[in-house]
Amino acid sequence: MSDGYKILKTLLISDLDGTLLTSRECISPYSMEHLNTWIDGGLSFTYATARSLNSAAKACWGLRQNLPVILYNGAIVMQPQTRTMLYHNPFNEGQLWFLKGLFDKYDIWPLVYSFCGAKERVSWVVGKETEGVRRYLERRKGDVRLNPVAQRRDILGDDIFYFNCIGSKEQLEGLRAEVEHSFDIKCIYARETYQSDYWCEIMPRSTSKGEAARQLKGILGAEKLVVFGDGVNDIDLFGAADESYAVKNADEKLKEMATAVIGYSEEDGVVKYIAENLKKYL
Repeated sequence: MSDGYKILKTLLISDLDGTLLTSRECISPYSMEHLNTWIDGGLSFTYATARSLNSAAKACWGLRQNLPVILYNGAIVMQPQTRTMLYHNPFNEGQLWFLKGLFDKYDIWPLVYSFCGAKERVSWVVGKETEGVRRYLERRKGDVRLNPVAQRRDILGDDIFYFNCIGSKEQLEGLRAEVEHSFDIKCIYARETYQSDYWCEIMPRSTSKGEAARQLKGILGAEKLVVFGDGVNDIDLFGAADESYAVKNADEKLKEMATAVIGYSEEDGVVKYIAENLKKYL
């Protein structure tokens, strides 16, 4: 069901960091010019990212965004212009109870991503910030989602869909191991792309870029799904696609899954691949 969108033949979805973006956390002028020209000409292109809408929009400033986007590693599909949420996958009460026990056990104070009604919030307990969390908050000054609280129970009743624990590998290793052995919760655990911190991003096991891509494909009525990525959080996305392309700087496991390996992210690999194959995607 297209829900008002034009029926699409092929939907292209790209990861952002390490794939479409350069190390300066932006789309290069070359890629921006070509993508906007093609989108105006009918190319159906969007992105799937671990970022929030605010962070992704800043990185992609100037890109024509006429389709919904996939955020928080697949926890949300949103129409960016109206911030209308088309799909999301929150934690249930049992999952939240289990995670609270782990956070207490390992003395970890995560960033908590939630909706309070229609309002998106990023909450944290003041005074419990790690260096990585402080850096995260400093880079997002003025973000209307930021919601400092005095204690964890101040966000009771929120619809929580995501936790982000930022710290050293030693701080997070125990939490990561227990989450990965749980039945219905998972984490994406990796060194942050542009810093030395590790991020342990926790979500329901049913959350993935791949499931969100399937949902978006159905919403848009697309016949075919073509994706681009670089990291382990793109594995499910590749699994959902008809064609999947890993940039040269991608994780080796992702390269093994890919239809083909294309150029480096720093060298406009995604856009140069599309340019060579544009006719079959329009």
